Amino acid sequence: MSDRLVVYYSRNGSTKEVAEKLAEYLECDTAEIISKKKYRGPFGFLAAGRSSMRGELVEIKEPELKPENYESVIICSPVWASRPSSPVRTYLNSNKGKFKQLSYVLTMGGTGFEQAYETLSGIAGEPVKKVHFSKFERKTDVWVEKLKAFANEL
Repeated sequence: MSDRLVVYYSRNGSTKEVAEKLAEYLECDTAEIISKKKYRGPFGFLAAGRSSMRGELVEIKEPELKPENYESVIICSPVWASRPSSPVRTYLNSNKGKFKQLSYVLTMGGTGFEQAYETLSGIAGEPVKKVHFSKFERKTDVWVEKLKAFANEL
């Protein structure tokens, strides 16, 4: 078992790709948050934004790997309507007080990272490190180098 854990939720696979690449660089464990509420297609996209804007908690399948067993947990979330995804919000709320050290990785199609970071920090605490990736960065290899730099700083 590693001393680090990468935990992620991904609606369409983008955040999953970033999280898995980060775990590869860090040579650490990963845990996927699985939402019991599905956000597929255009209506799912709209429902995700609305759910996030309202600060809703949704039913999730709690990952088997527990954050209290790790020195450092890296939370990876898509940003929906300038806020972290509802499944990540639920995970953080259900694990309050169990994190020794946190870092945040956000992916998003537009802007609003700062508000999402503020929300995460308000729920689970200030991060040691944070990084975000826009849709435009993800279309080039810029994100890979940025992620490597982030991993090296952890």
